[in-house]
Amino acid sequence: MAEPATASHPTGSAQAARGGSARTLRPRHQLFVQSRIVAAALTLPVFAAMLWFAIPRGTWPRVLVAMAVIAVVYFTAAYLLSRVRLVLEPDGLSENGFFSHDRRISAKRIASVVIVPVYRGESLETAPQLFMFDASCELLLRLRGQYWSSDDVQRVATAYGVPVRTVSEPLTRAQLREDYAPYLYWFERWPWVRVVCLVGGIAALSLLLIVLMSSTSLTH
Repeated sequence: MAEPATASHPTGSAQAARGGSARTLRPRHQLFVQSRIVAAALTLPVFAAMLWFAIPRGTWPRVLVAMAVIAVVYFTAAYLLSRVRLVLEPDGLSENGFFSHDRRISAKRIASVVIVPVYRGESLETAPQLFMFDASCELLLRLRGQYWSSDDVQRVATAYGVPVRTVSEPLTRAQLREDYAPYLYWFERWPWVRVVCLVGGIAALSLLLIVLMSSTSLTH
């Protein structure tokens, strides 16, 4: 397991948030656009085809109910995504995650930062991953370059005047799992679980489609 950088000088709020004022950072704007495009591409053609076949069978109310449920799920996720942000302040930072709300990290706890460039899939392009640690090497914050711009990653890294170590050679996903496993999400540590969940989700959706498309006379 790779060791995080260790602090070589005291930390504090004097160097925090350069200039002494709060600064709010938000995920890449493309993330919001892409989420809408993907949601529309995955759901609209499917439900349009379902309605086309369901209307003659008399099962279209079921399809409309399913569409309403999916819409509620989508707008809930969109709302949770819209509130994701980081606020850099002189005395620390506040994080609003997808599921968390106003998680506070004191500037006095921040001891070091490690930035790891990671390859994007099979391409040669890389995205930075930021790991922020306290003096006992406990992870305080992680930012992934897929969701945050490189400029924002650098702003967070340098906001509190702590030692910043940038890994010189980019890592593959497999190397990241090997070197930084304790600091990754469960679905990153065990990618096969994600595959199982995806397959299970597709199977459940297929079963739902069969039920929705079935004739109302199945019980007779």
